[in-house]
Amino acid sequence: MNVSFLLNMTRQDFRDRYAGSVVGVAWAVINPLIMILLYLIIFSEIMGAKLPGNSSLDSFSTYLISGLLPWFAFSNTFLRTTTVFQDKKHIVSKVRVNLYIFPAYIVLSESLTFAVSISLFILLYNTFLNGSLSLILLVFILLVFFLQQIFALAIGLMFSIFNVFFRDIKEFVTIFLNIWFWFTPIIWVPSIAPIWLQKIQEVFNPAYWFISSYQNIFVYGKTPELSHLMLLILCFLFFATISLLLLNFFEREVRDGI
Repeated sequence: MNVSFLLNMTRQDFRDRYAGSVVGVAWAVINPLIMILLYLIIFSEIMGAKLPGNSSLDSFSTYLISGLLPWFAFSNTFLRTTTVFQDKKHIVSKVRVNLYIFPAYIVLSESLTFAVSISLFILLYNTFLNGSLSLILLVFILLVFFLQQIFALAIGLMFSIFNVFFRDIKEFVTIFLNIWFWFTPIIWVPSIAPIWLQKIQEVFNPAYWFISSYQNIFVYGKTPELSHLMLLILCFLFFATISLLLLNFFEREVRDGI
């Protein structure tokens, strides 16, 4: 029951986003395609923005897109997971399914959206940006995304439990994500930052660990730093442990207190 319920919730969530629109789920392709093309045209063709030490006109737009797409997937997953028990309270309190299903379906739904957008970007990258991704780099994209999303699941689950008791959590997470976005080298490059800030990114910023992994792959054609992936795994294990302990301890409150 849990697996079929999870798949049904995921499918319904994906469809609900485009319910009532003329072209329906085709927007899942149209929206990211337009966004990617706009960034390429504005930053490459109009502004001619380049990365430091890189003469390619497409370098900055590639850097930007390869950071923004995973950030959107991560932040949407984190934020939506934070309120999932409240949003689905009519189901949580009545249907006796595993509570892990509710944050998990959001992860799957947002992963579908990311799969569409990153596939379009890879297609444009290989076709118009003179890029070439080897099989090993494609595998690393999947690995980094998996680690990124389970990390979002772990911290989102923790905050979703807090949200049962403190309804201001969503606003806090929204502000936190805005600060986190500007703190992370997504629209700026690490080399322009002071050394102390670069060191903080390396050691204490999980978003930098996965964002820089995508940028290494698409901009520099390199595999991600192994240390970043290991840190991401450790960070996931830490927050997953806390989240599972909290959920087991407060399961009754989550089901009845919403």
